[in-house]
Formats: sequence, structure tokens, C-alpha cells
Amino acid sequence: MKFNKKVVVPMLIGLLIAASGVQAAVRPALTRIVALESDKETPIKLINDDKNHDYLVQSWIEDQQGNDKGLPLILTPPLFKISAGREGRLRMVILPGKIPQDRESVYWLWIQEIPPVSKSKENQLQLAVRTRLKVFVRPTDLKEKSADTLKALTWQVSHEGGKAWLVAKNPTEYYASFSELSVSSAGKKLPLAGKNTMVPAKGEARYALPAGVAGSSQLNYSLINDFGGDTPILHQTVTF
Repeated sequence: MKFNKKVVVPMLIGLLIAASGVQAAVRPALTRIVALESDKETPIKLINDDKNHDYLVQSWIEDQQGNDKGLPLILTPPLFKISAGREGRLRMVILPGKIPQDRESVYWLWIQEIPPVSKSKENQLQLAVRTRLKVFVRPTDLKEKSADTLKALTWQVSHEGGKAWLVAKNPTEYYASFSELSVSSAGKKLPLAGKNTMVPAKGEARYALPAGVAGSSQLNYSLINDFGGDTPILHQTVTF
């Protein structure tokens, strides 16, 4: 039987929703995956927190544009069962020579839980929760350390379309994911919109400044490290 990666849930499951609103029964053990080209494969542990029910789990990988075809990654098994209260594993393999060799690449891993069909004769609403996490794929010969990315970021202010923007430039081989991104102005800490937008390796990203911020302010920023924790917060004075 061929399963559609976008809609695999049987009609008995009344609704498919994102993981943000409901806690998943099946979850990854980590909040992000770092995969090295030099490794034979990357194991990804999944945990079924439901002690009473088995779940089917479907998973797939997409690039940042939502494409799941022709990727340099192989993920197995695409569909399997995790018993109640048990663990399961996905295995991801990087196809040699198919990824950029001068910087890391980022993909999305989707994990779709499929709950068991209820035997109750009463009307019920069953929810199939879908979880997404980042996969950072690193070639063998990167020369820098990911831990150095935070201090390597540089910032400048630009004005466009009547708005002020903070532009982050990243000269390193690694993506930068912010855990903190805000400005302190007039005694208030104001978050910057788009904090979840990563700064690409050897690239840049811009973030709109909150309305009312003017003059000299303090920029506060930290990154999410390889283990899902937060780096120390750095501070920088910026003038708008």
C-alpha cells in the first residue's frame, strides 16, 4: 500500500492538526538533529509516552522550501509501529558527495503519529499530531566550530520601505538559530519579529525593529546550540 506523505491518516481520525496546540504521544528524544556526513548513519530516537496505546509513526524529510523529492538524505523506516511506553528509532543516511561541502545544510524532519482506532461506539474526536524539527547536515571537512558562530555574527542597521531593520551577517559555515533576539530601549525589552528565522551559513537575514525604537539601544541575542540549549546572551549597542 502506498501512503501519501501529506495525508496518511484514515478517515476514522477526525482531524489532523499541528503539534503546537496538543501534546504529542510520540515525540523525538532531541529537539534538533545534527547529522555528520562522516557517520555511516544518524540514529533518531522516538519515544511513545502513551503507556496504554501503540502508535503508527510516519516520517519524512523536506528541504526548507517544502520539497521532499530528490533530497541527499535517506530516512528509514518511513512507517513503523511504536508499542505503548516504548522507544523506536529512525535511521538517516547522507548520500556521499550530494551536499554542499563548504557549509552545513538544513532540512526539516516531520514526524506524524497515527493513533489507534477507538473501539468505542460513541462519537469521538481523535487527533493525529504532527511534529517538525530541524536537521543540520554537516559535511566532513568543515574547518570552524559551531560554538564560535555566536561571536562571529555582525550587525548593521538598514532603512527600507519606511522601516528600520537589523541585518545579521553570518560569515561562518554554520546556521545561526536565535533563542533570544530583542532590543532594550527606554527601560523596556522588545522582541524582534521573525526571531525564528535562521541566519544562513555564509549569509544574512534581517529583522524588523519594533515601532517606537529610536536612538541608541541595546541589542540582546543568543543562539540555540547543538544540544538544544541556549548560549550566553551577548549585548551590543546599536543606533537607529
